Amino acid sequence: MSRLTAIMSGKGGVGKTTLTAALGITLARMGKKVLLLDGDLGLCNLDLILGVSDRVRFNMYDMALGKCFSDEVIVPVETNLDFMAGSSEYTWDTVFEGAVDTVLEDMDGQYDYILLDCPAGLGRGITYAETHANDAIIVQVPTRSSERDAHRLKKELSGKIPIWIIGNEFVWNDEQFLSPSDFVRSVDVRDLLGIVPRTVKAGTLSNQGKFGTNSDWGIFGEAMRIVAKNYVHFRFYPQSTWNKLIQQARTEETPADSSVNKKKQQEKKNLLARMVYKWGRRRW
Repeated sequence: MSRLTAIMSGKGGVGKTTLTAALGITLARMGKKVLLLDGDLGLCNLDLILGVSDRVRFNMYDMALGKCFSDEVIVPVETNLDFMAGSSEYTWDTVFEGAVDTVLEDMDGQYDYILLDCPAGLGRGITYAETHANDAIIVQVPTRSSERDAHRLKKELSGKIPIWIIGNEFVWNDEQFLSPSDFVRSVDVRDLLGIVPRTVKAGTLSNQGKFGTNSDWGIFGEAMRIVAKNYVHFRFYPQSTWNKLIQQARTEETPADSSVNKKKQQEKKNLLARMVYKWGRRRW
């Protein structure tokens, strides 16, 4: 049987879909056979991050309604990794869940892992996932609202399905609401899948849809390899492991990014100098 994991978040904009794609690609490169299933019906964009939108002809609900066969809806991404699009026309409030069941039944056993990218928040999509998935991953970023919504979602799922927690987009400074150590103290370490740092490279690859065509993910890639190993056979990693990655990510920039940042900083200095000069002329 396939292991079906629902990837969720209490709120949107936490990088849930990016992590779904990255985890699936990392598992596939470890030799696992993986299907990425876009379950964010109505607001689907996993195909954009994977860079396969031009090859999508049918979606999951088309197959559920018998409009196409499985080989027509499944899009190969790379070796060991397939993708099935969700519907932009239908939402979880309008689909017939029994039809979706048939899709999962057909896919069961064909893959080692099926990763279901769920809609953010609570709703029928989450209710469906909690009754069909083997486990769930809740994605949380270091903000007050994300922490509250993640806790609410965990409370909703508690006792119904095994839960993993993953911290995403953590940076090494004092401005974020939760530091890495605060985050670790706020969760049960037995449920902690990992802490992924925010990096320029991850954001660029996600926005350009080049995760599947680029093998150099930098520090983000190192973090995802540990997360994938934890997902397959959980092993506790000390907080120092995550701290080191987050600190390294702080200084990780591509040459292009570095030159752009320097140019912007110089332009800002020039603007401030002109403002000071004009202010001095007016005052005196």
